[in-house]
Amino acid sequence: MPRILSNKPCKVTFQDNISGGNITLGYIPPSSDDRIKYSNSIITRKGRKIDSTMGETRAKYGKKILDSITDGDFAREDGRPISSNPQSPAYDEKWKDIVAEFAPDVVAMLAIHVFEAGLTISETEDEDPT
Repeated sequence: MPRILSNKPCKVTFQDNISGGNITLGYIPPSSDDRIKYSNSIITRKGRKIDSTMGETRAKYGKKILDSITDGDFAREDGRPISSNPQSPAYDEKWKDIVAEFAPDVVAMLAIHVFEAGLTISETEDEDPT
């Protein structure tokens, strides 16, 4: 299957161990500039001190690329669903802020998937791993 080179929205589905179900997120593929900024902002240096800002970076860029949530995947404490679809009766214009605040692990996982885990090394069966 080819890799589609486009800035059109994509979807990814994660197994959510908190709800026990799947969560499908829509996202806009990041620009090359955003990929570089993401990589450069994971660690900051102040003089001789090096600080990890991985959590903040994942939250910021995960939220930036998050484009939609699937109806039924998120609900308020009282059980009312939250939607990112303006045509849905459950639409909330602050849906992205709500998800980022109450499900930061989901936003971080989106960032990890898109910015950090795009490629893995493929091993064939006849390769010796040693």
